[in-house]
Amino acid sequence: MQRLGRNSPRLKELRARVRERRAGEVVVDGRRLIADLVRWGVPLLELYLADGTEPEPAVVAAALSAWQVDPSVFEGLTPTRHPQGVLAVVSEPAGRGWTAASSVAVFLEGVQDPGNLGAIVRSAAGLGAAAVLLSAGCADPFHPAAVRGSAGGVFRIALERGATVADAARRVRARKGSIWAADPAGSPLARWRPRRPALLLLGAEGAGLSEAAGKVVDGRVAIPLERDVESLNVAVAAGILLQHLRNA
Repeated sequence: MQRLGRNSPRLKELRARVRERRAGEVVVDGRRLIADLVRWGVPLLELYLADGTEPEPAVVAAALSAWQVDPSVFEGLTPTRHPQGVLAVVSEPAGRGWTAASSVAVFLEGVQDPGNLGAIVRSAAGLGAAAVLLSAGCADPFHPAAVRGSAGGVFRIALERGATVADAARRVRARKGSIWAADPAGSPLARWRPRRPALLLLGAEGAGLSEAAGKVVDGRVAIPLERDVESLNVAVAAGILLQHLRNA
């Protein structure tokens, strides 16, 4: 394993890649997350270790190239405030479209916060959804905060970027499925039994869904709330609705 000095051109280049992601690659940090990627068969194109860090042997073995870095320098490399001494560069997974043959998918419209987007992807992957469709204007699902928020889920579920409501609706209609949106004035969650395949539309907090999205829905569903709470964080709402669909 080679050692990189403080003024190494490679480290200078890596800092720029962390600040602005290059097309086709994803920068991932965190001991557990990188070990999971190796376990899932995701090749590590590059691996950077702070001196004194002892990752799992399988992680080092899976790296096509690996370098050691002084801990004080490493802190300035990672996109997190509390680095764990392990950073990797992997290839962005190939995009996969949703055919609407599977039972449930989530359509996100204008969700710009990468942490929220990542949390929704994590729930979708963990609760059995087939895909997450992202409209133009959504956060980059491979932004470091989205990757962390998804706990690696962005590598485990089909993601369709640049999706449009109209096209997604056509696919659902062709399969005689249904399209739903969350709405405080909607049908009670307890009685919600949507026809499959089901597409769940979620908009950004504050802005909500566009008029165009509202026109394609077959119905709206309400999550019951107490103590005058008017709404939930979009990622929390997604988790509740997906869990209900899993058991419905």
